Amino acid sequence: MIFDAVNAARARGIDIVLADTAGRLPTQLHLMEEIAKVRRVIAKADPSAPHEVMLVLDANIGQNALAQVKAFDAAIKLTGLIVTKLDGTAKGGVIAAIARTQPVPLRFIGVGEGIDDLQPFSARDFVDALFEPVPGKQ
Repeated sequence: MIFDAVNAARARGIDIVLADTAGRLPTQLHLMEEIAKVRRVIAKADPSAPHEVMLVLDANIGQNALAQVKAFDAAIKLTGLIVTKLDGTAKGGVIAAIARTQPVPLRFIGVGEGIDDLQPFSARDFVDALFEPVPGKQ
């Protein structure tokens, strides 16, 4: 399917193909092998691809996010991260641990459910938000 999608996009002059492989857990080795295969198939369709390989993480999973980044980076060579659900009680403190141990840049953060709530990551804004008081708690 992804091979056909890349070739169809090229034939139509489309520059971007998004492949969503949702629902993978690094503890399920057969699923991790499938996602690695997707990467290999994309490279067969276009030897310079994939150009971006993003992992979307839920900020509420805490330290498990670090394990996921390590596993997915080993399997598919991540080029960036997106951390979502930073609009709730999760402050995303695991971002510091990821930055310290994994050389995968954080590209975007999700601070809500709307399209405008996916924002480019700004380290300065993130650190400032970490120290903001939680509304209703002093």
